[in-house]
Amino acid sequence: MDERTDQELVSACLEGNRDAFAQLVGRHQDSVYGLAVGMTRNHEDAADMAQDAFIRAYAKLEQYNPDYSFKSWLLRICANQTKNLFRKRTRRRAVEENYLKEGEVAGDAAPPDYEALEAALAQLPPKLCAPLRLKFMEGMAYDEIGAILGIGISAAKMRVMRARKQLAEILNHG
Repeated sequence: MDERTDQELVSACLEGNRDAFAQLVGRHQDSVYGLAVGMTRNHEDAADMAQDAFIRAYAKLEQYNPDYSFKSWLLRICANQTKNLFRKRTRRRAVEENYLKEGEVAGDAAPPDYEALEAALAQLPPKLCAPLRLKFMEGMAYDEIGAILGIGISAAKMRVMRARKQLAEILNHG
């Protein structure tokens, strides 16, 4: 077992020693995983969050301040990654519920199951499917969609509208 401090291992890692980071992972993986399990209550999600935390820490290692505990810094990264996962899921759930409510208001048939929806989305041309997914599954605003796809706001709105119309036709006739 390496007797170097976390700060010494971080310095070695920044100098190109990958084994030093592996030692940091070995030293802290139980704590990071434990925090993730405590926050997610799910072993698969916790494993993903722990892995993401280490990947993020490695990518941001030069931002670590050695005046503070590496373990605390790492756990903060894991907590933030987990909170981001929850935010994304909450936003996605809200967007899906909103989409289903809009469908009910519009008098659409009963909402399709997830597999049917995915199959229908796969039938849309990418030009329409991408903005629809960004709007309703990622909860993005039209200006964000336009920026990502390199189109104007009105074009983003139009593509989402066309995609919804085609999706409804596919689902109602499929």
